[in-house]
Amino acid sequence: MGLEHFALALSNTNRLLHLDISENDLGPKNFSLIQKIFKHNNKIIHLNIADTKIDGKETIKLCENLRLNTNLKYLYLRNCDIGDQGSDAIANLINQNKTLVELEIFNCGITEQGGTFLGHSLKTNFCIEKLSIGDNKINRKDVEQIQQSVIFNT
Repeated sequence: MGLEHFALALSNTNRLLHLDISENDLGPKNFSLIQKIFKHNNKIIHLNIADTKIDGKETIKLCENLRLNTNLKYLYLRNCDIGDQGSDAIANLINQNKTLVELEIFNCGITEQGGTFLGHSLKTNFCIEKLSIGDNKINRKDVEQIQQSVIFNT
């Protein structure tokens, strides 16, 4: 009940610019309750949801909700089990979002397929300056492509 009230209160304001709900071990079910914050508030600049244990399905919803946010600069998803499904959603967000400069997807269960999604998206997005992708199972070729893209952006 408290989480629903929290989400409702924060979804009805455009004054929320920075949100850090990291290290709360929310999981997919509880995280789905707060998705309305991101759907209705497109002013968030800094979003830290690291260690909330969300999955690929919730990452897809999150990225759909963030699609209209033209202010988002920092997105942290460290230690969330987004997998390749979430990686694909993030790659699509990267393609659409031209303000995101920092992305942390360290230890997110991303494999070669997800690395390919990210590598392709970074070929056309020249905004990302800092990217943390360590502790995933991405192949060497995609890691090199991702590194070259980020180096080119800085």
